[in-house]
This record gives sequence, structure tokens and C-alpha cells, in this order.
Amino acid sequence: MLDTNALLASIQAGEDTELELKEVVFRGNRVAFAREESRAGPRLAEVFVSMANTRGGIVVMGIRDADRTPVGIDPDRRDLLEQFVINAATVNCVPMIVPALNWEYLPGADQVPVLCLMIEIPPSFDVHQTSDGRFLHRIGSHRRLIPAERLARMLSVRRLASPIEERPVFGSVLADLHDLRLARYFRDRFPDWSPPDDWSHTLVAHKLAAATDSGVVPTHLGVLLFAEQPERHVPGAYVDVAAYRHVRADGNTADSRRFTGPLPEQIAQVLTYFGSSPLIPTVSRKDGDGRRDYPSYALTALQEAVVNAIVHRDYEERGSQIILRLFPDRIECQNPGALYNTLTVENLYAGCQPARRNQFLAGFMRDYKSALTGTSYMEARGEGFLKLVRDSERLSGRRPQLEQIGDATKLTIFAAIHEDK
Repeated sequence: MLDTNALLASIQAGEDTELELKEVVFRGNRVAFAREESRAGPRLAEVFVSMANTRGGIVVMGIRDADRTPVGIDPDRRDLLEQFVINAATVNCVPMIVPALNWEYLPGADQVPVLCLMIEIPPSFDVHQTSDGRFLHRIGSHRRLIPAERLARMLSVRRLASPIEERPVFGSVLADLHDLRLARYFRDRFPDWSPPDDWSHTLVAHKLAAATDSGVVPTHLGVLLFAEQPERHVPGAYVDVAAYRHVRADGNTADSRRFTGPLPEQIAQVLTYFGSSPLIPTVSRKDGDGRRDYPSYALTALQEAVVNAIVHRDYEERGSQIILRLFPDRIECQNPGALYNTLTVENLYAGCQPARRNQFLAGFMRDYKSALTGTSYMEARGEGFLKLVRDSERLSGRRPQLEQIGDATKLTIFAAIHEDK
């Protein structure tokens, strides 16, 4: 983001490839732009898409078109405008764009400060389109359709680009990565490790940050593993749990939770919940002359299911979280992303070596130990899924069911709900 003096100078120079100015008017609770007849939401999405597909840029709201004078935004309408901007970026842009919103007072007429909104659109590794299917880029202050030949090249480069784990998260800074968590990880992994004076080199070497034209920026891998709130930078990077009273998702929930934080901590939180929740049924079985309650699921299988969902999910499906549904007779684990590459459901049941969408993330998970099993979250031999199947089938008598639902993968593990006579 430009400092105030540089921003004012850019505003006076007028719109260009990386700057758009908007005068906002409110018609009741509806946001509109002065002297623009088209609907403001789709119009703003065109700006966002064209900037993201070019070099990024800044949209300044609260600037009069005629003379580029700051006229500001009514502070009482601040929340309304923010929601409008977020909606345009997430609903009218495909894939969604995550802008940075900053409010700042700028000198208006007669130097009276007025409140303006600066919206920073980062350059993107994705190729974005509007919700009606138009791929736009920016030429000066104009938005134009990307020519077919150039669009084909952009899409091809995207397919061959580095995995999302290695890509920088524009809008984040190294300070977003939690020092204590980083220190704990490196100390556990390297016994002779001592904190560096400058983290940049270490983070880049371990794919947790990347060098860009804007400096060293955290990667998706770094944010997912070490940011306090990764979902701020990677929307949908959390786990939702819903426990239903009946055997269908009928809205009648007994409990619902959201687990956030760095991915290893999300796993630990979910497993703790599974191990302590009274909503997970037990099985009554003979034990000597009496009876005893046993878990209705193999906790090692539940751990494998949760770790697989978090490690193998598609983090490019922004805004889509992992969903765990608990029913009286089963647990469903659904994560964004179809099976990776040429992997099929049949091949997994046959014991093939799984193709891993997020190789670096899987590698890091080998360094985290489970409090439940005392072993690493991710084993290296690719046998975790078959062990999940064996352990679950031994308890319930039913093979876990893995299926593709559109662009999502769902695993169902059945509870051992019968009683021995």
C-alpha cells in the first residue's frame, strides 16, 4: 500500500493500470457509483478481475470523478460498504479474490479530512473471470477481454506453475507467521538448532516463504502451518463439525463446532473432540461376567481420515472448508477437491501408492506426532488408508465408503452399533 503522500499524488495523476477511483453514492441500503448506470457489484468485480489478472492494484473509494477530489464515505455506512466490497470479490469473481481493505482519512475540499476506503488487489497466480464468464485484464485505466491466444497461454502457465503450497500469499507478511510455533517446530526437528537473526533465509529454504518483487512473503505452506489464523489468508482453511441427532442431515443438530488455527492444531483439536464428545456412541460388549462400553470407532482410523482430509484437500478451492458430519451410525468426512491426478477410488482400495496433491504439506506432517497414537500424523509408506479400512471394518463389519461428489471427496466410516448377546 502506498503512503499517504504517494497515494494523493497518484490520485491527482488519475487512473492507470494499477489505480481505479470510485465515487460512492448510497441509495437507501444500496451501493452505487456516481455517473455509472450498471449494477455496482458486477462493475466492481470487473475492476478486481482485471487487476488481479494484470499486476494487481488499488481501488480508492470516496474520490469525486470530475476533479479527483476526495469526498469520502459516510462513517455510518462503513460496514455496509465493506460487505458490498467483500461480496463483489467473493461472489462476482471466479475464483474468489481476497482484497485487503484499509480505511484512511484523506484531505478533501479545503483540506478537511474525509474517510476513504483503499482496496488492495494482489496479483494472482490464478486466472480470474467475472461471474458471467469474462476473462479481463487491464490496459491503462481500461478493462478489456483477454485475447484468446493470450488467455490460452495464461491458463497453460497456471497448470504448469508451482504447486499452491509454494506460491506466495500476497497481502500477508512474515510477521503473520508465529515465532514461537516456528521455533518449536525447528527445535523439535533439529536438536542443535538455534534461532536465526533473520528468519527470511530459513523460511525460504523450507518453502515457508518466497522471494518476490515485493520482498519475502509467506507461502501458502507457511501460512497454513504457522499463521495464527490461516483462514484470513486462505479462506476455507478450517474444519466445521456438525453432530446430528438423527441419521440424516435434517438440520436437527446436537452440536456444531469450528476448528481453526494452524493445520497441526486443527487436527489435534478435532481428535480431542472425537475422543471426548459424548455424542459419539459407544458399543456395549461382554467382558468377563459383565459388560463394558467400548469406542464405536477405531480412533486411529478417525485420525487417518482427518489427517488425509487436511493434507490432501484442494486449497485452491478457496472458501470451501472441510466438513465433518457426525450421525448416530456413522461419521462423514468431506473435503474440497477430487482425488488427485489419476488416482481413483478403486486404486486406493487396491492399495496403490497415493498421489499427493500437497507433497510439502505431507512432508511437514511427518514431523508432528499425535497425542492419540504417539506416531507421526503422516506415514511415508502410503499404507494409512488401508489400515483405516481394516481397523474400521473390524469394528463395524462394514467397509468405509469413499466417493467423489462433484469436486469434493467424501469418506464415510460406520459405527459399531451392535451389541454382543
